[in-house]
Amino acid sequence: MIGQTYKKIIVVLVFSTLPACSVVGGLWYERIDQIIANQFLEYASFTSEQEEYVRQATLKFKYWNIKNELPKYKELISQFRFLDNTTTFDDIDDIYQQGMLLGNNTRDYFLPQIVEFCKTITNKQVDEMATYFDELMKERKLELENDEDDIQGSLTKSFKRFFRLMGVKLNNEQINTIRILSSGIEDKREQLISERIEWNQQFIAILNLRQNKNFEEIFINHINSLDSENPSTRILINQITAEIIASLDEKQRGRFQKRLGRFEASINQIIQEQN
Repeated sequence: MIGQTYKKIIVVLVFSTLPACSVVGGLWYERIDQIIANQFLEYASFTSEQEEYVRQATLKFKYWNIKNELPKYKELISQFRFLDNTTTFDDIDDIYQQGMLLGNNTRDYFLPQIVEFCKTITNKQVDEMATYFDELMKERKLELENDEDDIQGSLTKSFKRFFRLMGVKLNNEQINTIRILSSGIEDKREQLISERIEWNQQFIAILNLRQNKNFEEIFINHINSLDSENPSTRILINQITAEIIASLDEKQRGRFQKRLGRFEASINQIIQEQN
């Protein structure tokens, strides 16, 4: 769960975590509509008409995103790329907030279409969705039970994975910084799973109101409540991120900037191909 929290903070990279070069990036984004649609279509057994609605919606999103959002992601990655040894918490928090706004734009794009789609689903499909979410939560509980790391160890692994993605292998001093700053963090992983289970149950209950007059308002309010964050966790993770980036040595920083440069080139290629 802590890994998911961290991913929110680097939402700026959401469209560039897979590509290692511009060619792979372009090929991956070409299928982004299919990736999103296939994920959604796992929730239940939908009709061919419903599936077509979903696939058309995600296809339109792909081109809307290229025109309206990818240039903003590119700019934000550029900001991240050129952070230096003077990087502060405020620098990271500003990038975080801009990234979250971009994430909210994507959510807001899809919400009206999801509302209309949900009005077409059957009671059987609602039951199938409930089963899907139950199984997903069981998997997360099992993963947590089998996780040998405490919250501090899990957080350290998340940072190491992220910076590896950025081409950087953290040194012992940087890993120690993570451990020191996270020493007082409270382990809320079980609580987060329980809260998500409760949210899912409320979501299913709301779907059963899909023919009611005020369904849209209730549905949107519930969706918007999903990503409410813990301010103390946000501060902690942004502070750790700032201190690590400020501490990068010359070799690490060179690799960091080179990898982010590739991500920028990947996005730029996608934009140019659609112009």
